[in-house]
Amino acid sequence: MDNIEKFHNIKNVFLFCIFFLLLTFFFSVNKFYIPALISLIFLFSKKEIKKILFINLLIFSILFKFVALNLGSKNTLSELIYEKHFLYGVQNLDDEFIKQSGDLTGFIDLKIDDSNEKINIKTDEYGFRNDNFNEEYQYIFVGDSFLHQHRLDQKDLINYRLNNYGIRAYNAGIAIYDMSHYFEIIKFFKDKKNFDKKFVMFVYPGNDFINYGDPKNNYHKFFDNFFLQSYIKLRKFFDFHSKIKFLVNLIKKEDNYEDKVSSYTINNKEMYFFNDFINSDLSQISFNQKFTETYKDYLPDLLVIIPTKFDVYCNFIEKSLCRKKNYKSKIISNRLFSNVEVVDSTQFLIKKAEQELINDNFIYDLKDTHLNSLGNKYLSEFFYEKSNQ
Repeated sequence: MDNIEKFHNIKNVFLFCIFFLLLTFFFSVNKFYIPALISLIFLFSKKEIKKILFINLLIFSILFKFVALNLGSKNTLSELIYEKHFLYGVQNLDDEFIKQSGDLTGFIDLKIDDSNEKINIKTDEYGFRNDNFNEEYQYIFVGDSFLHQHRLDQKDLINYRLNNYGIRAYNAGIAIYDMSHYFEIIKFFKDKKNFDKKFVMFVYPGNDFINYGDPKNNYHKFFDNFFLQSYIKLRKFFDFHSKIKFLVNLIKKEDNYEDKVSSYTINNKEMYFFNDFINSDLSQISFNQKFTETYKDYLPDLLVIIPTKFDVYCNFIEKSLCRKKNYKSKIISNRLFSNVEVVDSTQFLIKKAEQELINDNFIYDLKDTHLNSLGNKYLSEFFYEKSNQ
C-alpha cells in the first residue's frame, strides 16, 4: 500500500512538472507567477479534473505548435534572440536569413517590403555575432542593435570591417540592450574570462539616455548555466510566447502612426524618422547610487556616441531646426563616467553623409533607424582614427 501511494505521489509531482513546464512556454519569463499559480491549482485538483486539464493542455500545445509553424512573421530578430524579456542571443548560428524590412516600415507602409534579399548571420558560443571568442581580441565592443545589426550581412559588421585595419574586435552587442546590459557584459568578460584588453561601449542617445535604477545583477550567469540554457532552447523550439505576441500585435495593429513617425525629403527621396529620436537631445541620463557602486570597477576604456539619424540628416532638411547636442557633457556629468574617455561620432558622420549625398547615397537606411552597410563602414573608420590618436 505504501509503494502504491509513493508511486501515486511521484506521478503527481511528475505531471505537475510537465504541466508547469508546458504552461511556461505560453508566458514571458517575467510572468512565471501565472503558470505557477495555475499549476498549483492543478496539483491540488481532483484526479478527474487533473486528467482533463492535462490532456487538454497537451492537445492544445500540439495544435498550437502546428499552427505556429505556419505563422511566418518574417522577423529575423526573433530568430536571433530568445525573447524580449530574456535578452540573450541564440548561439552557434551560421545560416542565410531573409533581410528584414526596416524598423520604420511597419509604421508607414500598408505592405511590408518583400525583397527576399538574403544575408549571412553567424553567432558564437555566447550568441554574439562573431566567429568565436578567444584571447586574441584587442577590444570587446558592447552596445545594442547598432552593433548587433540584424539587417546587415556578417561581413558588414563593424568588427569584421575593422579587420581591414588590422584591428581585432569582439562584438558583444544585442538588439534591445541598454547600458545596464553593457556593464553586465563587461563584468562577465572581466570576471569570468579574465579579459584584460580594452572595452568599448557604444551608446545611442535615442534609447540609452534614460534614468537607470538598480543594476541587472548576475544577468551574465546564463552564459555558464547549462540547465537554464537547456530550458531556454526548449522554450525557443516551441516558440509559443513569441507567436502569441505576433498574433496579438497583428490584431492590435493601428492604422495611424503619424504621432510616431515623421518624414522629410532629402535629395528627392523620402526619409523617415522616429519622432522620439528626433527629440533625443531632450533626453536625460542618470544612474542611481546602487548602480554606480555596482559598476564602478567595470567601466569601459572608451565610450563612443552614435548619433540618431535625425542628428545627422537634420543638416540637409530645408527649414529644419538642428538643435545643439550635448550628449557628451550629459554623460560625463554623471560620476560613473567622469573619468571615462568619451568621443562623439556625430560630426564625423555628418561630414561623411554630406559627401555621400553628392552621389545620392545615404549612410542610414531611408526606412530604418540604423546605419546601413555604408554607415557602418564610416563608423569603423571613425573608430580606427580614434584608436590611433
